[in-house]
Amino acid sequence: MITVRPTLKSDVDILCGLQKAAFLPIYAQYHDQGNPGLRGAEDISRRLGSPLFRYYTILEDKDIVGGILYRCEGSTPFIGKLSAGEYYLMRIYVRPDLQCRGIGKKAILLCEKEFRDATKFYVDFPKELEKNRRCYEDAGFRSTGKELEAEPGLVLVMYEKTVMSVR
Repeated sequence: MITVRPTLKSDVDILCGLQKAAFLPIYAQYHDQGNPGLRGAEDISRRLGSPLFRYYTILEDKDIVGGILYRCEGSTPFIGKLSAGEYYLMRIYVRPDLQCRGIGKKAILLCEKEFRDATKFYVDFPKELEKNRRCYEDAGFRSTGKELEAEPGLVLVMYEKTVMSVR
């Protein structure tokens, strides 16, 4: 059974390893300097407890299998400053051998329940990553049609999800 909970300090080293395992293959493809696989445990640690972010640990039964990070305030690459009730899904990652099994979709939907005031969620990802597109669309996100060349050879597409009623 997939569950999520706020990330604990004791999760950081495990999440760091999973983040590297999930994102370094993407780095090998794009060589993008913003790739989360290039970041260490301190990147995760500094976001814990910050009002700008919410970090969740994804569990399958009792095992940590991934993480999910939302920006709650501040700016995003496509829309600029987030308004009240808007959240930006900065990253989600699942242990590579468990990818494409619906874990990401389940984690996203579980996390969204934690944002009681949410009216809109945003996410962006490399245009060529079909498995990411399927995951986000399965979780209810839709393309905005906007694209952004983040770095030479790396085009991001933006998706959004509107929440029909405040929970």
